[in-house]
Amino acid sequence: MSESTASLSMPSAFEADERVAARQAEALAEEKWRSLCTQHASTFVAAERRSSSIKNALKELLHEIVDETKPCVKRVGYALDPNAKEEYCEEDERGDEEKIQPASELLADLAEKHRLRRRTLMQHSSLLELLELPSLMDACVRSSLYEDALSIAAFANTLERRHLVEGGGMGQKDGGQEQQQQNRRGLVVAGVISEIRRRETDLRRQLIHRLRGDVTMPQCLEVVTALRRLNGVELERRGRTGKSSVGGSASTDHDYLESVHAAMEMRLQVDFLEARDVWLEGGVIKVGSAQAVVAAASSSTTNMEKGTTAQAEQILDGIERYRTRCFEIVTQFLAIFRGSFAASTSSSNNHDHSHSLLSMWTCRRVQTFLTALHTNIVTHVHDTATLRDALDAASFFASSMGRVGADFQSLLAQIFEPRLSEMIIGHWNDGLNAMNETLKGCRDGGIAGPLYGTETSAGKEENDTSCSDAGEMQSSRTPAPPRKLLSIPPLARFVNAYHNGLNELRRCLLPGAFPTIKLAHTKLMADVKMALQTNERVVLTPGLRGEAARLREAASRMKSEFDCCVEPYMSSCLEVALGSLDYAFAESEKVRAAEEQKAAAMAANKAELLRIEKEQADEEARLADAKANAEKEAALERDYAEKERTETEHDTQGELSLGDQIPIQESVVSTNNPSSLPAARFHEEGNDVFDN
Repeated sequence: MSESTASLSMPSAFEADERVAARQAEALAEEKWRSLCTQHASTFVAAERRSSSIKNALKELLHEIVDETKPCVKRVGYALDPNAKEEYCEEDERGDEEKIQPASELLADLAEKHRLRRRTLMQHSSLLELLELPSLMDACVRSSLYEDALSIAAFANTLERRHLVEGGGMGQKDGGQEQQQQNRRGLVVAGVISEIRRRETDLRRQLIHRLRGDVTMPQCLEVVTALRRLNGVELERRGRTGKSSVGGSASTDHDYLESVHAAMEMRLQVDFLEARDVWLEGGVIKVGSAQAVVAAASSSTTNMEKGTTAQAEQILDGIERYRTRCFEIVTQFLAIFRGSFAASTSSSNNHDHSHSLLSMWTCRRVQTFLTALHTNIVTHVHDTATLRDALDAASFFASSMGRVGADFQSLLAQIFEPRLSEMIIGHWNDGLNAMNETLKGCRDGGIAGPLYGTETSAGKEENDTSCSDAGEMQSSRTPAPPRKLLSIPPLARFVNAYHNGLNELRRCLLPGAFPTIKLAHTKLMADVKMALQTNERVVLTPGLRGEAARLREAASRMKSEFDCCVEPYMSSCLEVALGSLDYAFAESEKVRAAEEQKAAAMAANKAELLRIEKEQADEEARLADAKANAEKEAALERDYAEKERTETEHDTQGELSLGDQIPIQESVVSTNNPSSLPAARFHEEGNDVFDN
């Protein structure tokens, strides 16, 4: 029983807990709502204020609308009253006085307007075509249908003449009110005509833009013809407006039209040259541009020769493009505009103006080309072969422009001659600097080995005899280098550098640069002498370490060899390179005569030494022969004495053994036996050996 009672009381307890939780949640929500209201109280206040201000503004606007429309309502009510016979006049608060027509007149006006609208509706297709003229012309311009676009522009002049100018004249005769009414009626036509005029401006802009591209002569003629027709349309309009405004005589109108036509033609020529200028500037490759410099630098890092070739090709390509495009522009201008002026005899003044305009444009383009060419040559050309190629291309360009009276070959010398002189003088200065560095290094290091060299045997023979030099001079027509320079390496390398400069001159020989080169040669000789004198003075200073004696000897020898040999040779080489062969040969003859005298003296000394040596050798040989003969005679005498002694002893022994019993026999001497010669000689002297 108790368990069932407890089970029945449990749900009520749960329900009580849920109600308590709900009340707590409600209290929390209310508290949160109050906190939010407190937090956003300023927003609520501002919204309330704005709503009240909006209500006040709407009330004021409503009152103003009622005040403004109240007089209008009165006037409309009076106008719609069929009993009103007189016009109602009311002055509003602003002081404007407006008259209101009766209802009958208003209805008549409305009927007339309705009739006009019905007529307009009947001409709907024609009016639609008229209103589509601007869009149609715009489509023709975008599609490059110049003939159709020009036809629409001419039709716009016809519309203007029929509906605006003629109607305006009639209305001017009838009165000002009719003029205003006619103007109101022609607003649509005027709007269409103004739109077509704007399309004419777009057409002119597109035609001029087409001239900025690569166009051939037929295309250029087509574009210029379209521009002239467009000028004709504008000239027709100006002539009509001029007649209506000026109202002068026929001669005055003709002069006015002639002046306007001349101005339009001059403007057309200016636009043509400006557009073709853009094409010329856009097509010519800029050699000094960033891309060209990067390409040349990358190629030069891999291969210097390839980089130089690429730069030369860029310069030549730029000159060729400039030449072809300039010549094409001038040819097109003369073919288009000179022919039009030559057809009429009354436009000689315009013809002169066109030629002066072309002359000014040509002078400006030539000056621009020369400026760019000078910049590119100074920046990118470092050898005379490329300089020669650029000179040939520029000369061909100048001669091509000479066909149209714009030959500028005389202006090329002031660009190429200074650059040629700079290249040659640069080689010479490099040789001088290298020699100075060698001398300074030897002085500082105290070594004389680099200052001495070995002269070849062939060089010695040529220095001894001048016949081979003379033969080489006559065969090659250039002075032969002195072989003795092989024993002086610094001077030999300097002469090689000097020859490199003359070889550069040989590749691009410009007579205008000769005075500058001669002055540079004179200055170079003075600088070399000063360098050698300075070197000699420094090595003669006491306290020089290392091979001081050899350094002093080398300095003195280099100075003397330069004065007596190198300087005359270099002067003769320069004269030969510049074409002065007579002077060069005279100088070479002087040098060869001095060499011959020196060689003759050396040959005489050598011959004298040889003669003395030969005499001494002959004397020694004679003494040796005499000594040998004496020794031979002494040996023969000894042999003869020995044989005679032997024979005497033999005879003495025979006499002792035989005594007087042995008879004396004759000795038979054989001439063929050499051992019997002394016995034979003595036998010839006496009949018997022992007679004595």
